[in-house]
Amino acid sequence: MFVNREKNNLRKQIKSERNNLSTDFLIKSSEEIIKQLNNNCKWDQMMVNIFLPIKKFKEIDLTLLIGYINSHGGQVCVNRSDFRSLEMTPILWDEKLKIKENEFGIPEPVKGTEVSISDIDIVLVPLLAFNEKGHRLGYGKGFYDRFLMKTSENCLFIGVNHHSKPIHFEGINEHDIRLHQLATPIRFREFI
Repeated sequence: MFVNREKNNLRKQIKSERNNLSTDFLIKSSEEIIKQLNNNCKWDQMMVNIFLPIKKFKEIDLTLLIGYINSHGGQVCVNRSDFRSLEMTPILWDEKLKIKENEFGIPEPVKGTEVSISDIDIVLVPLLAFNEKGHRLGYGKGFYDRFLMKTSENCLFIGVNHHSKPIHFEGINEHDIRLHQLATPIRFREFI
């Protein structure tokens, strides 16, 4: 029980700090992270899973990356969430795809062509914080841990975060999946 309280307190603290981030900071951070990703990732022939930003949580906005990936020979899919099963379904990105915020403020496709999770080559993962070994602190529902477990063994997990410094946190569980890489506005790092 103590471990969950520590993680929950850390989540509340980070969310509170994010509330103070300016719109200019978010735009600049998103642009710099996209540059880091483009400088360090190969998009050609890749199926890339991208999250659409939850505005109320001031998440990194990677939507400008979608066109870049498509123009460099890759494909993009975005997720639709099911809060009953706590599962996500990837939907192939299309310019005509209708996006609508669900009741939790998460933008997601209304309809669209489903993509098999095992066909995804790269997953760009949102997070609140990360530690030195590449474990992420998410929002606590486990959507991404369940999703990442279903990917192929060669799938690359790349976290994106506003800040470059790792944070120590306890309570790493066996179902917590580590990131392979992390993109921040000033650094791209690999976890060994």
